Formats: sequence, C-alpha cells, structure tokens
Amino acid sequence: MKNKEYIVVKDHFLTQEEFVLTKDPYTNMLRTTPKPPEGELVKYYESPDYASHNSSKKTFFSQLYFIARAFSMWPKTLMISKYFETPKKALDVGSGSGSFVKALTKKGWNTVGYEPNVKARAQAEKEGVVHITSLNNVGGSEYDLIAFWHSLEHVFFLENTLKKTIKGLNKNGMIIIACPNYRSWDARHYNSFWAAYDAPRHLRHFAPDSLKKILAPMGMRQINQWPLLLDAIYISMLSEKNLKNRFWFIKGLACGLYSNIVGFLNKNYSSHIYLFKKML
Repeated sequence: MKNKEYIVVKDHFLTQEEFVLTKDPYTNMLRTTPKPPEGELVKYYESPDYASHNSSKKTFFSQLYFIARAFSMWPKTLMISKYFETPKKALDVGSGSGSFVKALTKKGWNTVGYEPNVKARAQAEKEGVVHITSLNNVGGSEYDLIAFWHSLEHVFFLENTLKKTIKGLNKNGMIIIACPNYRSWDARHYNSFWAAYDAPRHLRHFAPDSLKKILAPMGMRQINQWPLLLDAIYISMLSEKNLKNRFWFIKGLACGLYSNIVGFLNKNYSSHIYLFKKML
C-alpha cells in the first residue's frame, strides 16, 4: 500500500521550510518528505538554541530544558536498575551533550556514547564522555543496554541503525527508546504547530504501536512502556511559542497538564519510553 499524506508541517525552529509527513499504513509511522540529503542535515542543527546539543543556560527556555532533563535522570536510572541487578555495559545512541552517559556512569555502568554531531560530541568529551566513532564498530554481543533517548526519530537509516545496534546486544540485552507520540492530545491540539514534529530534524514520527511492528521482525519483544510526563509540558510550551502566544508559559503549562490527564485515560501521552528485550 502506498504511503498517504498525513499533514504538512513547517520548520518553525530554524528555516521555515515546509515538509509533508506521509503515513506508512502498516507501521503507522510518519515519514518526513522530502528527506534532506544526509550531508545537508547538519545545517538544520546549526543553532545555539538547539538545546540537546549544547550546555548553555543563557535563555529562560534553555534553563527550563536543563531543569527538566535533570529531573528526568533519576527516574531513568531507577527504571533501568529494576531490570539489571548490577551495573553492566551500555551504549547511548545520539548521546548529545552526554547527560545520560554521565548519569549511568555515576551508577557504576561502563557507558559510552555515539553522537554524529561534531560540536555536541566535542562539548561532551570536554566533560569526560567517551564515544565510539561509528556504529560499524559495534561488536557482536558487546552491550547489555542500548538507549535511544529522543534520538531514533533523527537517524538517517532507521532499519540499518537498528540492525547494527541489535547485533551489538548480549543475549537477553535490552533497547530502551524514548520518542514523541503523534497520537497524543497535544499533537492533535497543536496540529501543524506541534513542536515535536520538528521537521526535518525528526525524519520519522511514531505511534505507540509503530516500534513493535518495526522491531519484532528483528527479534525484539516489547516488555514495558512508560509515559514521559514532563515532555507534554515542555512540548506544549514550545508549540505555544510556535503560535507566537505571548502567554506561552501559562498556556503551555495548562495544555501540557491536560494532555497528561487525557493520556492517563487513553494511554496516548505526548512521549513514551519503550523497553524491548532481545529474544533471538
């Protein structure tokens, strides 16, 4: 079946270009079209305001981002400790400024990052984060945990990236993925202004059942799923800024909280964390 047009969105963050999101009828995943050439994607990240690639806290909004990220680290590491009795070896794909690598390392894990963006990688290395240079260097059965914290939607070659990382998992190893959910209340409410579409940096957009359908043929089984409650508030605030609402903080806070209430009822939160276990 042919992919159908789902929505037209704009790069509100940087270039103001328009992109069409098309829907795959089997996986319910949306694809950003036209997909920029791999070598040109870097220009869409070239802004000091792109929060996950820097450690600057110059603006009020960047301060909000870092506060939310700091609050999220404790539940993330606690969640992981429930599935691993002792610290093991982990890889964070799309590690950005290295916050998760550092948090897991403090818990005793042998953790490395993989970050394609040169500036973000250099900043993280100044703070002691160790990186692998390529996913081609991932050895067979090397890692117990591989993480994609809001990074899978960015990867250029989805299937190839997933196959390489799954190859690097030990027997019964796990992959943890966090990504936005375009079926959430805030996504429907903000429509083309929903900040989590973030085209073309987000090349794909997932529904709650998308990753199951993509990863099952690769030998991965979903074993748990959780909401990311702060994401609804942060994304709603960004979306209000896209709408140029002068009261973006208050309106975004209200809409984010309401989205979480609706998510509690229908299990469609603004962002989800998915945990998959290697079965083959």
